[in-house]
Amino acid sequence: MDDQNSHVAAVVLGSLFAGDGARPVGEADFSRAKIASQWQLLAQYAELAEMRGMLAGMKPGYMAEVFGRAAAAGEQLGLALTATRDAEAWQALTPDPKERNRRAMAGRALAEASALWAIGAGHAVVNVVARIVRAHPGATHIDKKFEWNGAPEPFSDERILNLSLNAPTIKTIARAARDCGESPLVSLVAPLRKLIAHDDWKTLNRRRDNEYHRWRPQSIEGGALTMNPWVREDDRTTSLDWSLPSGHIPPDLKDLAQESRAGHDVLCSTMSDVLDALPAALVSVGANLWTVKPT
Repeated sequence: MDDQNSHVAAVVLGSLFAGDGARPVGEADFSRAKIASQWQLLAQYAELAEMRGMLAGMKPGYMAEVFGRAAAAGEQLGLALTATRDAEAWQALTPDPKERNRRAMAGRALAEASALWAIGAGHAVVNVVARIVRAHPGATHIDKKFEWNGAPEPFSDERILNLSLNAPTIKTIARAARDCGESPLVSLVAPLRKLIAHDDWKTLNRRRDNEYHRWRPQSIEGGALTMNPWVREDDRTTSLDWSLPSGHIPPDLKDLAQESRAGHDVLCSTMSDVLDALPAALVSVGANLWTVKPT
């Protein structure tokens, strides 16, 4: 899925494995890879967008940052697709009994990597959308809620200027877009509102939150239990349930692969919708780059 030309601006890997062991890429995944590439290719418009932004009175570097963040989001989306495809390859493999643990650990690691890249892409997209909306003078509601002092300083590492994708953030940006009285800005935010409400995206985030912030269970049978081994028998006595093997049941690779695939797909659809809304949204903030078809 990568371009073999000498000048490469967008790449989606067919596999993270070395050699020729990649699975064939079907039509559906080619379409998903195309969306990732389209976001990456926004990088080629960064300088033109920057000039448009300067003519519209934006801070130096403002639109260059927006398009740079967008291109980075496209790479993360492509990596999420690659990792979930490789997780599915491990899931489809019928291993030698001695290779069961290797299959479980490798497949699970790839499914989790896909989720991390997908969630990272979601964070990148919400920062792109927020910056485009805040480029409008009517979007001051963002300043009140995020403690911004107007449109953010380009390329800043300040924590408050780098947003996370969650319901309160989207609610704030959506309110600001409505305040602007520009329906294209409302349409730019709308796909993200659907994303955070989608069950597949919620599932992906719950799994990530548990395994990244709390307790990631071992991937093999017989590992440490993730529950208290002491059992209360009555008001006065408890018993210790102890055995070898421990009885630990690891997460099922099939479930993990399905979750990473479903989460990636809903994000991919969202990013496609945001990309479709982008040209008209840029017109709303005076930084139009493309011809916008009348609706």
